[in-house]
Amino acid sequence: MLWIRRCLAVCHLALGLVLLLGVLSYIVLGIHGLPQLLRDAPKTHITGALLLVVMVILLPEIALGTWMLVLARWLWSGHRLLRNLLLVTHGFLLLLAAFIIKWGFDAIDAAERSIAQGGGLLSPFAYFPFVIGIPLLVFALCSIVVALWAVPRQQT
Repeated sequence: MLWIRRCLAVCHLALGLVLLLGVLSYIVLGIHGLPQLLRDAPKTHITGALLLVVMVILLPEIALGTWMLVLARWLWSGHRLLRNLLLVTHGFLLLLAAFIIKWGFDAIDAAERSIAQGGGLLSPFAYFPFVIGIPLLVFALCSIVVALWAVPRQQT
């Protein structure tokens, strides 16, 4: 069962790196776009907008990416509280994935109403929450199953 934990560790490592690379891309795009923002909108509150983006998007993504890397390390080498940490973490991720999928169904419903009224130009983007929600749901469910099946209750 060690190989199952190691495969899950690689999946956690990949997810953590994807999240942290997403943060890095936001930062790079922000640095490259900031001079243009300052030039084109001189009397706006750019610092407030940047702080809002950092607080709402980047900090949770950094925290989750770092936590996935920590879990990957503990899955690879073992930790005495690993089972409980996996269950709690992926329980929250399962709830988050369910909310994202619900948001996707709401977006599809709104897109259908928009199409019925003659609009709906951006309705194909209503499926975007499923691109995030379904893989996150599968990842959380697989991690919970592995935590219950392959990780012992107490490791030393």
